[in-house]
Amino acid sequence: RVEPGIDRARVVQLRLAGYFARAMALLPGSAAQAITYHLADNLFDLLSRAYVHDADVFHFFNHYGLHAMRVAKLHGALAIVERSSAHPTYHHQLLVDEFQRHGLRYPRAYQRLHAKHVAEYAAADYVMVPSEFVERTMLAAGVPAHKLLRVQLGFDPQRFVPGPKHDSVFRVIYAGGLSLQKGVAYLLAAFAKLRLPNSELLLVGNEYPEARAFLAPYAGAYRHVRFVRQSELPALYQQGSVFVLPSLQDGFGMVVYEAAACGLPVITTENVGAALRDGIDGYVVPIRDVDALAARILHLYSHPAERAAMAASAQQYVQQFTWAHYHRELCGRYAALTGSA
Repeated sequence: RVEPGIDRARVVQLRLAGYFARAMALLPGSAAQAITYHLADNLFDLLSRAYVHDADVFHFFNHYGLHAMRVAKLHGALAIVERSSAHPTYHHQLLVDEFQRHGLRYPRAYQRLHAKHVAEYAAADYVMVPSEFVERTMLAAGVPAHKLLRVQLGFDPQRFVPGPKHDSVFRVIYAGGLSLQKGVAYLLAAFAKLRLPNSELLLVGNEYPEARAFLAPYAGAYRHVRFVRQSELPALYQQGSVFVLPSLQDGFGMVVYEAAACGLPVITTENVGAALRDGIDGYVVPIRDVDALAARILHLYSHPAERAAMAASAQQYVQQFTWAHYHRELCGRYAALTGSA
């Protein structure tokens, strides 16, 4: 509603869908979030049909627009579905396997989302993805190459800037949901293995239901700050020494660019879409590789001059990935696709 640069008079809020989603999220159990996606997202989709008749381009996020897209296309609109994560088939199997590794069962309710995701790819004119990683999983799942559009997301360079660090603690920072998908269990294991003097692991984000399975063994080995506003994140990043996003899959990973912009070298996995240069701005490691994570953290701990050089390199490199750049690229895509360039 308050997105900068958009006339508020042109924004329609479907409050009923939002209220319904909040109510559903209060349900107990590990499947509550999946049920929320299934019911609340479909309600939003159905309600959206009343507002798409005059669209030239109907651009929607995956699982939010199958029904509204059909109406928009009947009225001549070009349809673009945007997917911010790996293809749902790859995504689902990865998490089924991960939950099994931790003695848990991945909620079956998530499987119900799959059919609608795939139907949207088939019906849309184009599928927009934020990274080479997501594009690769789409191609592997059979989405035609001519349908895929890659547009890199961005960050706010006015908000995320370097700042003074107020102590000498070697601080490893993670920001995001505390979930199995994000690979937090492997970061905890790597950090605990190292036992570095004058160091701290700071986890920023809310716990997912399955978090108990991997947090409990490391009680006291990390500091936890629950979800914070975007405006508060820079101050946390500025007190860091290195940022780690060990996700099993992360279609983009905006926090990577935000942390780098605040002057941190970054360690990510090969399944994180936000691409920094391995060995220049930080390091890229395989998923689920505790030893590789530990080795890279130890290297940055032991080589402060190299750490500072990587931090400076990362901070400079990500300046090309701002929201202003994203807006220009997206508008350019719209113009080219509709013939108005």
